[in-house]
Amino acid sequence: MSAERDMTRIVRSWLRTDEHESAERVLDNVLALLDATPQRRSLWPARRIAGVNTYAKLAIAAAAVVAVAVVGMSLLPHSGGVGVGAPTVSPSPSHSATPAASPSPTLAAVFPPAGPLAVGIHSTVREGVSFSFRVASSAWTSGDGIWIARGQEGKPDGSVMIFWPSTPDNVYADPCGHKALSPPANGSAVALAAAVSTLPGTDLVTGPSSVTVGGRPAQHVAITVRHDIDCAPNDFYLWYDESTGGETTGGRWAQELGETLWVWIVDVDGRLIWIDGETYLGGGPAGAERLRRIVDSIRFE
Repeated sequence: MSAERDMTRIVRSWLRTDEHESAERVLDNVLALLDATPQRRSLWPARRIAGVNTYAKLAIAAAAVVAVAVVGMSLLPHSGGVGVGAPTVSPSPSHSATPAASPSPTLAAVFPPAGPLAVGIHSTVREGVSFSFRVASSAWTSGDGIWIARGQEGKPDGSVMIFWPSTPDNVYADPCGHKALSPPANGSAVALAAAVSTLPGTDLVTGPSSVTVGGRPAQHVAITVRHDIDCAPNDFYLWYDESTGGETTGGRWAQELGETLWVWIVDVDGRLIWIDGETYLGGGPAGAERLRRIVDSIRFE
């Protein structure tokens, strides 16, 4: 790993009461002196969505057809009204152009802007569900519309959290060989947490266990990536979401040997919200505690 300031994903939440707020601020303020704004590389492999160029070409062709039709009609006798609608192009191959009950793309994209996060409450929308979380120090940074992080990637002071916009629906049965679990472990928070807890090449730290996040039922599990895996950490695939490319994209990989990955899968009226993060070897309880406080601060609207 490079020595430059860089962070990646993660986190986890254990319940804390408001009486610990003063201690929390002291801890965050001291740790903030050690941190700098991370220069972060992408957390994900490049999304290979083959249909993008095809959709662009179709849009151009459709526009040309409409233009020709309008010119042609202007040269013909007008025997009646003819409605010509602009073609609707799906934003990605994984979304239907047919109107659905799902939230609008504008709502789905809500996340704190990239850059340093101000102390206080921040709002987001994941899987069409609105909620907020709070950060207690200015050492946190937001990026890519999915993560918040502080400290240095792979170092003891590093900790990261990822708020998945589309909940993963399966894990890898062979993380180094990139082979997905079959049949997939989708359908419930319990099944997904159980699948995470048995990922080959990892050791179970805690869970799966039933917890609450923002007053909603959730499953929590934590695993550590072993040092004897048969591939590089960033080639060690963990879980993925079918709607964003499926198993071939390796939606989530490991970052460092010996890192701990913390996962919460929250059930909000039947919609699963997936939050995961990581802390690194030698970080002790401080990094995990930061993550727990953020998860504990989550409030659903």
